[in-house]
Amino acid sequence: MPAPTDIQADPKASAKPEKVADPLEVPEGPPEEEFWDRYNKRLEFPLATVTAVLGHLLVAAFLVFFFLGYFSGKDNRSSVPLSLVPDLGGADEDGTGSAGSGGVEDPLKEGKASSLEEQLKVLPDPTKLPEIKQDLKDTLKYDNEGNIPVSDFNAPAYAAIDKTLRDKLLGIGAKKGAGPGDGSGNDGTKGTGPGGNGANSTRARSLRWVMRFRTSSGDDYVAQLAAMSAVVLVPLPPENRDCLYFPNLKKPSDHRMASEEDKNRLVGQIKFSDTRPDSVRGVCEALGVKENARSFWAFFPKGLEDELSKKEIGYRNRRPEQIEETIFRVVSRGGSYDIVVDDQTAKK
Repeated sequence: MPAPTDIQADPKASAKPEKVADPLEVPEGPPEEEFWDRYNKRLEFPLATVTAVLGHLLVAAFLVFFFLGYFSGKDNRSSVPLSLVPDLGGADEDGTGSAGSGGVEDPLKEGKASSLEEQLKVLPDPTKLPEIKQDLKDTLKYDNEGNIPVSDFNAPAYAAIDKTLRDKLLGIGAKKGAGPGDGSGNDGTKGTGPGGNGANSTRARSLRWVMRFRTSSGDDYVAQLAAMSAVVLVPLPPENRDCLYFPNLKKPSDHRMASEEDKNRLVGQIKFSDTRPDSVRGVCEALGVKENARSFWAFFPKGLEDELSKKEIGYRNRRPEQIEETIFRVVSRGGSYDIVVDDQTAKK
């Protein structure tokens, strides 16, 4: 029996045959993409980058402007334009009128703005306003003040009262008082009346100053006047010569007929009038006045006049003789008040 022999395995025989790619075989997935091909098919990457940068820039700009505005506003101590409210009267926010005028259809309830036409309702013929103003200036010539400005909003109140009372309130022929100093007139001359004649006088200020209030009712109107330490005269119809005098607006029941002494004392005080029908009616109801008055007059202490004079000059740095009209606004804040200049017209 032949002896067994070792059989050597052929490595080529045990190797697996190479797989030949079948040209018809479908690949399992797409080939690997380059980075930009993968993330930039719809410009996603550049758009996202630009958006992020712009967003950060906007936030940074907002923060810069915020802090600049905050710190610059904190240190800004410049004078604020005086904001009073028209002619001490006015139950509306923007009501115009002589110092203290009311508003338009029921402004005491609605706070509607008043126009000059509303103020002129007290006149039989509103077209006569230029003549009324000229008549006032002619009257003032007797005291060498015929050239001082008269606001359109103030003139009707003087036309609504008796001439005797008008001249009394204008201080025509009254003995000149001694003010804190001589006033410079609108023509540059010196004056010596109460506070000085000319543009610096109490009389001239009362004629060119207009005051505006914002009120919710006749009671509110009176309360604001009381907070400013005002006293009130109400000319009584039909002559509009005799007046009811209210020396304490916090106690309207303590009133009396104004005496000549009362009127003489009030002449030297800054005064504002209101002739707008709704405002006058509201205030008269609050004061308990039964008569159908056409106007009322509010008189203020000397300290307030001095305050307004400084604000008038500081508003546009104009001298009194350069000013045709200054409109103040009274802003009431819970029992107290603030007064600011609302507008100012220079002489032409």
